[in-house]
Amino acid sequence: MKKGLYSALLLSTALLLGACGNAEDTSSGSKVAQTTKDQTATANSAQTNEAVDKLVQVFPQKEMKNVVTTSVTLAEMLHILDVTPIGLPTTTHQLPKEFETIEKVGSPVEPDVEKIVSLKPDIVIGPISVHTSLEKKLKQTNVASAYLPTDSYEDLKNDLTALSIVLKKEQLATSYLNELEKKEQKIIQSLDVKDRKVMILFGTGESFMLMNTNTYVGSLVNTMGAQNMITKVSKSKEAYVPLSMENVVATNPDVILLVSHGDTTVALKQFKDEVKKNGAWNQLTAFKEDRVQALDYSVFGYASIEKAPQALEELQKILAK
Repeated sequence: MKKGLYSALLLSTALLLGACGNAEDTSSGSKVAQTTKDQTATANSAQTNEAVDKLVQVFPQKEMKNVVTTSVTLAEMLHILDVTPIGLPTTTHQLPKEFETIEKVGSPVEPDVEKIVSLKPDIVIGPISVHTSLEKKLKQTNVASAYLPTDSYEDLKNDLTALSIVLKKEQLATSYLNELEKKEQKIIQSLDVKDRKVMILFGTGESFMLMNTNTYVGSLVNTMGAQNMITKVSKSKEAYVPLSMENVVATNPDVILLVSHGDTTVALKQFKDEVKKNGAWNQLTAFKEDRVQALDYSVFGYASIEKAPQALEELQKILAK
């Protein structure tokens, strides 16, 4: 039953996206390019279908009216699907205004399980990153739970589709994802940044890590078509990879993106002060051409399907410099 529903949902989306790309072109070169594009879209749709199938299966086979989520990312999705939860995480991030008066269940990392149980939810939905710690506590109760990956942009799209299926909000998800795709393509097609070599750093001072393509910012850079240079020096699938100065110099990025907490101006100054201690940084193209940018934490600080278009627009401006 569920498989039929999400197949229909994804087919609807795929058909619309295919229609957007099928403008008539009489040149043989364009026909070949279009055929290749259609084949790629079909393959991607099949992969998405399989990913969503797996996500749907983590939910219990029952009606879920009373929902608690321990994630801001997932709370945004409930808002998109017109589902009002009965419990939300305590957070400094801005939640939808309609959710301001909803009961808070504590930190996203260490939620108050007693508070959650007192709300008598049908389901607790959290990010897979807290599965081990939260499930250990919830197992002692009769509360059902489900955990979704919320790391990359693709994760978020798949999560929204899966949630729409189990919460019976498929039409809202289809509409939202179609509009999101239009915005995404408009941004991408307005300027080509495929030649840009990008390095994404997370942290401060000497504790910097490289962000892989399966992180939120990394996946957005990948969506833009730019090259995340971590893929040139590491085969690791880990989201965060230790920084190697040798690799930094070898890849010589055109753009360096800095992801850190707090004020971007302060973060950028601290970073530049730190790297002055190692002259190798100043030899990089990104430094020579002043393309070292601290990203706005309010936009890039957590994985957000609602803020993704804004994030893509800001990335485009940075990469186009």
